[in-house]
Amino acid sequence: MRSPYRVAVSEEDRKKADLVIQIVALRFGVSVAAINRDCRLSADALRARRVAMYLAYVSFDWQQERVGHAFGVNRQTTSTACRKIEDARENRELNDLLEELEGAIHAIVGAPVDGTPDVPEAA
Repeated sequence: MRSPYRVAVSEEDRKKADLVIQIVALRFGVSVAAINRDCRLSADALRARRVAMYLAYVSFDWQQERVGHAFGVNRQTTSTACRKIEDARENRELNDLLEELEGAIHAIVGAPVDGTPDVPEAA
């Protein structure tokens, strides 16, 4: 029996990955459990997980290996997911949805879109 790919992940990375999964699950109408399954995913759950990995990659400016660790998959799986979603951004509706979700992630986490730290000004 094959054991799942697991690497120690920081609590902060796990929380951020879980947040992205929950947002994507809600927007795509797929359960979190379906996205997190260790066995073969349905087409809808697979697409949702790919979108979640892509959003973690672009929203948090993580390397693909770090995304993979946070999602419990290897870097190649993450790379494939990110490439497929990036290629699909040619679809206007998907592109708009990805921008909407990335904006929601930044609003919740407080990470700015340009990648610079969000530091409040001193009073």
